[in-house]
Amino acid sequence: MIIAGAGGHGLEVAFALRELGFLSSDICFFDEDKSKAQDSLFKDSLIVEVDVLKIKLKHDPRFILGVGNPIFREKLFHMLTSLGGSAYGINCVSYQEPENSTSVFDAMPYSFIGPETKIGLGVLVNTRAHVHHECVIGDFSEIGPGAILLGASKVGAKCRIGAGAILLPGVELGDEVIVGAGAVVTRSVFRQCVLVGIPAQPVS
Repeated sequence: MIIAGAGGHGLEVAFALRELGFLSSDICFFDEDKSKAQDSLFKDSLIVEVDVLKIKLKHDPRFILGVGNPIFREKLFHMLTSLGGSAYGINCVSYQEPENSTSVFDAMPYSFIGPETKIGLGVLVNTRAHVHHECVIGDFSEIGPGAILLGASKVGAKCRIGAGAILLPGVELGDEVIVGAGAVVTRSVFRQCVLVGIPAQPVS
């Protein structure tokens, strides 16, 4: 299993995979930043470059995204699939996948996903985040640790919802909106912007 991204989130993904029964010897990291190999956090981990990555993917095509930033999630997803990789997702126990769904995403440990939700490709629902009933999350968006999407709220593609942020019921966000940590979004915002505060307002 390849973890695409050798950073802090990659370490958490590795931990979650081991909890699911993967052996440490079955897991390696890919990162375009060669300096990661000298990072003390990864001293006991195998970090591979592109040539070795191609060989690894032929043996086991599964990979999982080990970064949070939506731009990098999308980039790494397309890079590894173009090399023959097949995306693997971590899903929390609360999630009931809709019929005919082919979306692969990550719901980290202790997250919650309610019924009738639609979650896009490459989405990250981080630890202790709650996505309640009938929510929609667009491709490659990141829902930060402890963030809460209340019923029927909608998040566009490549959004970043900060740690502990809250979207009130029915609120909709357009693509590439960033919500700051702890912000409370009380009304819909469709243009690309950064929202902060309580109630959340665009940063000028």
